[in-house]
Amino acid sequence: MNLDESLDGKLYGNGMVAAAGLLVVLTVVFFSSTVVGKKKTPPGPLPWPVVGNFLDLSVLPHRALRNLATKYGGFMYLRLGSVPCVVISTAAVAREFVLKNDADTAGRPMVVALAILEEDKTVASANPGPYWSQLRKLCHDQLFSPKRVASYESVRTEEIHLMMKLLLKDSNKGDAVNVRRWLQGVTCNYVTRMLLGKRYFGNDEGNLEQEQERKEFEKFYEHIFWALGTFIIDDYIPYLSFITTLQGWIPRLKEIRQFSDDIGAKLADLDKHRQRAQDRKIGEDYVPDFVDVLLTAKMEDGKPLPDMNIKMILMDMLIAGIDTIANTVEWAMAELMKNPTLMKRAKDELDEVVGLNRIVQEADIPNLPFLQAITKEALRMHPPAPLSLPHESTRPAEMFGYKLPAHTRVFYNLFAIHRDPAMYEKPDEFNPQRFIDHPEISHLTGMDYYELIPFGAGRRMCPAFRLGNLMVSLILAHVLHSFDWSFTEGESAETFDMSEEFKLTVSLKKPPSWIFKPRNPAFLY
Repeated sequence: MNLDESLDGKLYGNGMVAAAGLLVVLTVVFFSSTVVGKKKTPPGPLPWPVVGNFLDLSVLPHRALRNLATKYGGFMYLRLGSVPCVVISTAAVAREFVLKNDADTAGRPMVVALAILEEDKTVASANPGPYWSQLRKLCHDQLFSPKRVASYESVRTEEIHLMMKLLLKDSNKGDAVNVRRWLQGVTCNYVTRMLLGKRYFGNDEGNLEQEQERKEFEKFYEHIFWALGTFIIDDYIPYLSFITTLQGWIPRLKEIRQFSDDIGAKLADLDKHRQRAQDRKIGEDYVPDFVDVLLTAKMEDGKPLPDMNIKMILMDMLIAGIDTIANTVEWAMAELMKNPTLMKRAKDELDEVVGLNRIVQEADIPNLPFLQAITKEALRMHPPAPLSLPHESTRPAEMFGYKLPAHTRVFYNLFAIHRDPAMYEKPDEFNPQRFIDHPEISHLTGMDYYELIPFGAGRRMCPAFRLGNLMVSLILAHVLHSFDWSFTEGESAETFDMSEEFKLTVSLKKPPSWIFKPRNPAFLY
């Protein structure tokens, strides 16, 4: 062995020793700093290097976080990658947190997908400031006010009746009905008519132009839903952003954004709405859709909303509205199929209030307390988004005696809050009677009953809460009153699969297909 080889060997050996030593030092420093840091942060599981607490999650993170909260408490600290996070898991903590820290944690982290797809221009993605405040006011005073929601009653009635006719047609064939697709058709048609003045499912069969529009709409919906639910590593570990580049996420998201812009322009059809407004006669009986309202809205500076902002707001509402309503009704129907005694009680109430000689009307809903209790219980056990969209602290804040830095992300685990054993007896059991016994518990305020906040609470509460709740009750009332449902051969209440699938929302893993039989075909639609 010559000198150079010997020196190379020593350098190599010394390098390995140095590297091993450095690894030991870094590991010690990491765990030491983590332990020291834990003294200043809320309780929570010890994070791993680089990935933080991602390994503590699962394919059903709302359930994994609930399990962790039983050990670490209702105010729990996690580190996802390099991002500090707190998770709220009990009603008591949610109440105190909203009352004391809501203003400081009303921010929204600008993750890669939102930055490209929405550009901080929608109610969901915008951060606190004059623009966001004006959007919130617009939603509260115009788009989702009680008067505006009431003005769309005829649209709701028409769309539900049209889709019930389709359900009757399918039931007459004796085939099992894909419940999810039917529910998505109902909600999609209503939401698109309310927002855009047009419907996409169940009519004009054989119309090739409309069929193409429907396919484009479905493609848009699937792409956006997928993009917003995709894990991108530099949202949590910024110094690994090169992985995002290598994976090609940015050009893919830009392609989806371009497709969304193109479809959004066709769906919104702003020029047609402007022309229609000019041609409309004064005093004409016309209920404006959301495009009409947004086109006439003025910001505080007196200027109208830019067209791009209008299209993004509309697309955001489409994504938020369709799946959440359909999912909640599907869960409610599944729970009733598992509990036939509860289903019979709901039908008996409908028969007593409505009778069997007419169909359900919207005015009947306030007179159906058990149906309303079913809606509340479905929203309690299966909130549309069991993990809230993340909030973000806008500045360093003190929370429950712990000092947390700016840009700490805050998650409300609604799944855990709604199953808080301190608030509910047998919280994992579907039992609408709990809300018959306590009708005062309201999920429509966001500031009074923190044990039931399916639409969120505080400044970031969903502005469409009244409409969402009404649609769930209305669809459920119609399908209960007009049809009997049964399992297909080989399936029963005992064997029915209630497994979950987590995306942006949580749905049944296997879409249900059931047999529907009209209860009184003589008057049905």
